[in-house]
Amino acid sequence: MRIGFLLPSIYASNRYSEGRIFAPKDIAVTLVNRLVEKGHQVLFYTSSDVVSNATVIGGDERLTNTDPFYFQFRYRDLAEQKYATFEIIKRDFEYDLTIKAYQDALSGKLDIIQSFHDFGAHYFNELTKFPTVYVLHDPLPQDENTIEYLRLSKFTHHDYISISDSQRKGVVKLNFIKTIHHGLKIDEFAYSENADNYLIHFGRILEDKGSDLAVKVALETGNTLRIATSNIRANRSAKFYDQTIAPFIDGKKIILEGYYTGEAKSNYIKKAKAFLFPLKWEEPFGLVMIESMACGTPVVAFARGSVPEVIKDGETGFIVNFSETDIRGDWIVKKTGFEGLCEAVERIYSMPEEQYRQMRRACRAHVEKNFTVERMADEYEKVYQQIINLKK
Repeated sequence: MRIGFLLPSIYASNRYSEGRIFAPKDIAVTLVNRLVEKGHQVLFYTSSDVVSNATVIGGDERLTNTDPFYFQFRYRDLAEQKYATFEIIKRDFEYDLTIKAYQDALSGKLDIIQSFHDFGAHYFNELTKFPTVYVLHDPLPQDENTIEYLRLSKFTHHDYISISDSQRKGVVKLNFIKTIHHGLKIDEFAYSENADNYLIHFGRILEDKGSDLAVKVALETGNTLRIATSNIRANRSAKFYDQTIAPFIDGKKIILEGYYTGEAKSNYIKKAKAFLFPLKWEEPFGLVMIESMACGTPVVAFARGSVPEVIKDGETGFIVNFSETDIRGDWIVKKTGFEGLCEAVERIYSMPEEQYRQMRRACRAHVEKNFTVERMADEYEKVYQQIINLKK
């Protein structure tokens, strides 16, 4: 197949991605590379500095390489200009790449377009009727009085792939073709049966991610927590961090570290006793869960979003109901909320050594069976062909 893969976010560029946690880019590059390995011709519409096995069709480098203040607005003060300029740069970068994709499609270079992280494609898709499939990376709106509902409600008839079954729940009903869970290039994640006695929490430090609860659980259970994150604004809510995280960082029990990549990330994860993921929102997937399990580290998480689809309760970690009024399953840990998280951690620490090692082996095996890039690419490939056949 000749696949046009759209990732036209300015955050894919080195200028704006450095230090930023941007999972859609990681997943997209992994998927695209595998599709190329499978023999498909992939034109990858994204920032020109993205490294991939596919043919990269780059966006307008004037928008990524120029200081935003070079573009001046009349009658705007400095603060207004900074915000307005960057929003226009983001939009124009997206539209420039989306136009290129649909021009190539109409000239006969493509069989299908995969829109992986943009919205503008909907308008071009509506105009051209060219086979296009969409992946969203946020939950569907839960309220009709939102801009997300207004935008998506115009395009409910377009073709979508959900990244979890839980993502499909919302007030807008989209035409989902299939659920395809994310996958990893498994050999990039080192595995260990043995662990040190620390807990981990990594990713963006936000209230939705439950970072404050991770700290409280570590303190309550008397365990060390190592937090790995980037300090740029997009990855850390300043007020939330200053009020609920920073006061407890002592470098001994609660340790703040930089955000890891590559081998350093695997080493950080694989040595941990467990990964704390006490979500307060409906996470559509949560790539960090499968990264953790790939290294053998079990996950303790609230039953929010995709968690029940990703974790095997009692085998690859523990699932905890969020509250007495939010029960989503009959899990091994019967306590809910904060108390349930603490019990789950204590269960892991009190396991006999061989039982704990078996849990770590189960984590790795679970990812190898269900969350590899090979499985993910095979399923995308089938959906592409299905849509192409339907549009003939």
